[in-house]
Amino acid sequence: MSTSPATLLPLPLAMSEPTIPDLKLASALGYERLTDIRKLIKRHQPLLEAMGSLRQHGVMIVVGKGAQRAVTEYHLTRPQAAFIIAKAGTKRANSLAVSIAEIFDMVVAGRLAPVDDAAAAELGAVQDRLEARLAAINDEERGARSDAFAMLGRGRSYGPGGRKTSKAKRCR
Repeated sequence: MSTSPATLLPLPLAMSEPTIPDLKLASALGYERLTDIRKLIKRHQPLLEAMGSLRQHGVMIVVGKGAQRAVTEYHLTRPQAAFIIAKAGTKRANSLAVSIAEIFDMVVAGRLAPVDDAAAAELGAVQDRLEARLAAINDEERGARSDAFAMLGRGRSYGPGGRKTSKAKRCR
């Protein structure tokens, strides 16, 4: 079975965008225990959902001596799969992540051009979403700094988790 990126993406399930089953991606990335990829997907679920719907459904598997158990199976879109590739940490995943980074550099440097106006618009939309995410991060960090300075201004010192540790002593 070939595990090149082009063969990882089967025909769409119930939607128009191609997806890859989690265990097939795990196999291509060299996971020893294929189901471990589901822990990684679950840990990064909010970020994966920010890239679009995270398709999942329950399936019954046979365990032990014929007992059955329900598990969640995931089907990732290309962007979601690329994100998981970058997070997986296996040798195969790291090799693919390097290729993704090289292609990204080519796009950003203008060495890969969109094939048509629709692709150019889509590339622009990706850039817009990136800028919106970065703006939200900046706003969050600015708010956290403002809160920290406000607490310091009131003479309070806070430790990890925002717990009050003691009143700040003033020098005379």
